Amino acid sequence: MLKGDMLNHVLMRIVSSSMDVSKVRQLEIQADDDKGRFLEMLFSGDTLSFSSCESMVESAFKAMMSISHLSCLQEIYISECSSLISLSLDAFPSLKVLEIKGCSNLESVSTSEPPPKSLRNLRILNCQKLEFLQQQHKYELAELQIEYSCDSLSSLSLDVFPNLKNLQIKGCENLESVSMSEAPHAALQRLSITYCDKLVSFAGEGLAAPNLTYLQVEYCEKLEALPRDMKNLLPSLHSLHIHGCSDICRLAEGGLPPNLKALDVEICEQQMRDLSWMANLHALTHLRIVGNYCYNIKSYPEVGSLPHLPSLTTLDIRHFQNLETLECNQLLRLTSLQQLYINWCPKLENMEGENLPPSLLLLEVYSCGLLGEHCKNKHQPIWSKIAHIPTIEVDWQQIF
Repeated sequence: MLKGDMLNHVLMRIVSSSMDVSKVRQLEIQADDDKGRFLEMLFSGDTLSFSSCESMVESAFKAMMSISHLSCLQEIYISECSSLISLSLDAFPSLKVLEIKGCSNLESVSTSEPPPKSLRNLRILNCQKLEFLQQQHKYELAELQIEYSCDSLSSLSLDVFPNLKNLQIKGCENLESVSMSEAPHAALQRLSITYCDKLVSFAGEGLAAPNLTYLQVEYCEKLEALPRDMKNLLPSLHSLHIHGCSDICRLAEGGLPPNLKALDVEICEQQMRDLSWMANLHALTHLRIVGNYCYNIKSYPEVGSLPHLPSLTTLDIRHFQNLETLECNQLLRLTSLQQLYINWCPKLENMEGENLPPSLLLLEVYSCGLLGEHCKNKHQPIWSKIAHIPTIEVDWQQIF
């Protein structure tokens, strides 16, 4: 533990040990007011860590930026430094990873030259005042994560990041559009956009990303449509998650990608009643249907609504607040179904039609009111339809 007036002296002693400092590849800076006016330093292997009150940590960081022996530094993690206003990357030409978290007053991250080509991973968390990277440059980033940060960011072009593999955007309160004009974007593999209340446009002309395997769009209430022609432009998409986007009126214009294996959807009542948009998904193995917006659906799946899904092994139906009846005859179309989850359907009490599919190995019922009680009590009209299933669980209790 070191008092503030000893800080520069200790730092210079570290500098004098050039052999050791030259090994530093990772720098961790964390403000912790509980440590008072003391600086805690840890130098272990290739990692140098500072933890203290904000003023001490800021002084330490500024001192480190002037140490030429740290030119090979590859990773920087800065946490909870609200007094930090600006950050220059000029001193770190070999930087590969930069994470900035909880720096509420940070306004800029800058370089005197174009962005370092070495920077591959940028994570910005809870930095609302930070001005996002200038979008007239192209960046070599492979991973970009923005969470509850960059309040001034209203539009983001994927053209700026031609090598980006993983993009996560969460809680950017003024983001209105994500676009691309230089197609195809061959590098992109995972894309997640969540809790962006003002997002209205998402690659409206189509997201040409031939290697994208994972797409998540959740709680973007003003978004009216997913990218067009997903069937042709996203041929490698395996996992699609859509939740909390009540204004989406065009779910899959042109059809869904044929190689889709996992689909997790919370959509409007009209789209839930007519599932024809789900046709030809012969590779689909996992399907979750969430009915939070389906207040008038009392019987599900409705007759003729469920397409043939020959590879489907797992079906999860949840949050249908007024659902009363499960239509077994419709589920018989799912000839490969092995696991059926029915959760948070408080008014569900009936099963109509023949037995559930003979292929079923697991039935899980949770928070479904009378249906759960009927299963526990082996109520004959219900039990006759499910007795062939090897494992039956009700409210986490195995009853069969």
